[in-house]
Amino acid sequence: MIFLVFDTKEDCDKFVMLYEEYKKIVYFTIKRFVSDEYIVEDISQEVYILIGKHLKNINLDERQRTKNYIITIARNYCKNYLRNHNKEKEDLYDEMPFSYTESDQVLDYIINKEKMHQLIMEINNLDDIYRMVLELKYITEFSDDEIAECLKIKKKTVQMRLYRARMQLRERLE
Repeated sequence: MIFLVFDTKEDCDKFVMLYEEYKKIVYFTIKRFVSDEYIVEDISQEVYILIGKHLKNINLDERQRTKNYIITIARNYCKNYLRNHNKEKEDLYDEMPFSYTESDQVLDYIINKEKMHQLIMEINNLDDIYRMVLELKYITEFSDDEIAECLKIKKKTVQMRLYRARMQLRERLE
């Protein structure tokens, strides 16, 4: 629970409106960097504290600029968080389930892990408009309607971007 004190009722209303309007986008942005739900919640609170401190920099009439500003705050906070916590990549064998005992199973596991890593790298290399819809669809499991609402675009546009993103991934992974 976040408790912030604002000088005026207008600032309070502005903050509440920003929270309601952009909470899914903030969640999605943080989720790109952190998978642990507890950490996502902690970072989310910190991001909203920063937004509260920078309310004067936000003009509600400029929706796209506001959205970009909030995403930038969330993204930068996540990068700083990860940098400060020395997130080290785990060795493939450290993550391996105990049930893998035979060498063929171990090899299959490593190959699948490498393919998944390559897919993630290719998704991260996509243009933002394609990467965003893919992540909303398959990571946060939003419906096409929810994605359209979140990104303030038409459902048909979401479907076209998903199609184009999948086509680009196919080409890159062949």
